[in-house]
Amino acid sequence: MLCSLPMYPHAAPALAELWGALRQRLQAGGLAELPATLMQPDDYLAHWRAPQLLLSQSCGYPVAALLADTVTVLGAFHYEVPGCRGYHYSSQLLVRHDDPRQQLADFRGARAACNEAHSQSGYHALRSLVAALPQPQPFFSEVRFSGGHRYSARLVADGSTDIAALDCVSAWLLAREEPQVFAQLRCIGHSALVPGLPLITGRHTPPAVVQLLRQSLADCVADPALQATLQLLRIRGFTPLSNDDYLPLRQRAAANLAHLGAW
Repeated sequence: MLCSLPMYPHAAPALAELWGALRQRLQAGGLAELPATLMQPDDYLAHWRAPQLLLSQSCGYPVAALLADTVTVLGAFHYEVPGCRGYHYSSQLLVRHDDPRQQLADFRGARAACNEAHSQSGYHALRSLVAALPQPQPFFSEVRFSGGHRYSARLVADGSTDIAALDCVSAWLLAREEPQVFAQLRCIGHSALVPGLPLITGRHTPPAVVQLLRQSLADCVADPALQATLQLLRIRGFTPLSNDDYLPLRQRAAANLAHLGAW
């Protein structure tokens, strides 16, 4: 069985403790041969499409557009950081502290950094904001793909680009890893709230195991003994969700493509 929680730059000991508690509950529910440690996949899409996938965390857009026939959504954590509300999250628009521009409309002709084209928070959320502006195309003079939220932040901080959209949970965690980078940045706004990063399992996971996974996740989040660990992870709750909860992300992206074209 393949298990991972690869999306956020969490402290490894805290993430390992959460997995240990979750693993015990899954074993008590009858699942054997669970890995002792979570893996860190190199190829996320291949990992999420693997038939042996028991548990992972994905981005909402790939679940809606690329993995709809491959995975089952279990639900989403609630994160306690600015820009989150319940199981919903948003993206921060980050610019340099010394940039005088105050809102997205001021950045027409600027250079944008995006982590990658399948990202809801770093790419599609920014496209939705641009699509809402009058006469949006062309808006940015350049869109550079960085390969990750931390690299997008660095590109803005060092002046290589002017603006980036970062998942608000990633931004909060990365600011503690790289304070020298984030000290040079400020937030000028947030994208609309959307369902947070989905916890997923393989499409052919039996319904009884899907229910066990959901119940075990909810029990871990509510466990008093795990609260110090959950505080480090900024996790404050869990809501069961389905694949249908993420369909609007695909629909919005399709509308943006018709309106903006491809970057």
